[in-house]
Amino acid sequence: MTTSKDVVSSDTAMEATISDQDLKASEPFPLRQLPLELRRKIYRHNLMATRNPSPKAIYLKKLPDGSRDPPSPLLLVNSQVRTEVLDLVQTWPIFLRVTHQGIQFGSVAETCFIAQQCSRDYGSIPHLVVEIWPPHPDRPTDAIDIWRHLRNLRAELRAVPLLQRISFLFADNEMASWTHNGNAIALLDSGGYDAEPLAWCNDVTYIMDLFARISAASARFYLPHGLKPGETTEHVRTRLRSVNAMMMGRIPIVEETYTEEDEERAVFQDWVDDCRERKLRMKGAEIARDKLDVMTRQGRMQLTQGQWEDFIAVWSPHFESLLFQEFKGKLHYVYEDHPLDSA
Repeated sequence: MTTSKDVVSSDTAMEATISDQDLKASEPFPLRQLPLELRRKIYRHNLMATRNPSPKAIYLKKLPDGSRDPPSPLLLVNSQVRTEVLDLVQTWPIFLRVTHQGIQFGSVAETCFIAQQCSRDYGSIPHLVVEIWPPHPDRPTDAIDIWRHLRNLRAELRAVPLLQRISFLFADNEMASWTHNGNAIALLDSGGYDAEPLAWCNDVTYIMDLFARISAASARFYLPHGLKPGETTEHVRTRLRSVNAMMMGRIPIVEETYTEEDEERAVFQDWVDDCRERKLRMKGAEIARDKLDVMTRQGRMQLTQGQWEDFIAVWSPHFESLLFQEFKGKLHYVYEDHPLDSA
């Protein structure tokens, strides 16, 4: 027969067992007891998993402006782990991330700078990989900022007489891509305000042309994975080969390639960029207006002031680009609880 004393004794024993299990679980993992090859795999997995912010953070949040990522936290574990991590990344390329939010060396890049004992001067980097993120498909005006950042980067790279090794990676992800239905997207078309993009020109070729005049001992472009065989794709690959050759000095620079040192050409390019920007702003505003119509059922279900502000912060609609009758106004979409708080 089981007594209450037996039950209490049993419960006490169980609590002691659970406590022992919790204590064992909280003990540090014996990382240094693993073989070096396993430790290196763990370091590699950790570094690659934290190399970039998530696509949601890139596209749907405002990242800190001008801040520099710290080196990998692995360097703070102990002297042995620090030495092993730095030894692992001594030959890794250094990634420079370019998004609509700006240009930044990430945490792994900062770790590589320490391991390779080189400065952030582009000429001292053994292998620089420029990772170019595409614009969000619902926010084509991202292309304007990406283009501006790339032009600034091109000016800095051209100041280096000869880069050691440089690669350009068109980075696709689950939220955005450089391609659509197998062809490269063409937001950065060089036509006039209402012109259709040229069949053989697209964002990938424009960006490649932008860097044709930098000098590098070794240069390479990695095309988007979504490109499918076809006339447009073949033009991209042909252009890639010629731009690579120009960058490494194997063939003369094509005179039509844009250069800001040519004053007349620069004035024309500024006009083209202005047309491109107005066109993209209008397209982005149209998309934002259509999204608001869907969210509010054509204004029948109005947003709160906070929801409106969140929408504006993420999608940057540039409604001023639309004709007056094309945007119904803030009052059509937002519930205003104060008579003076109106648009």
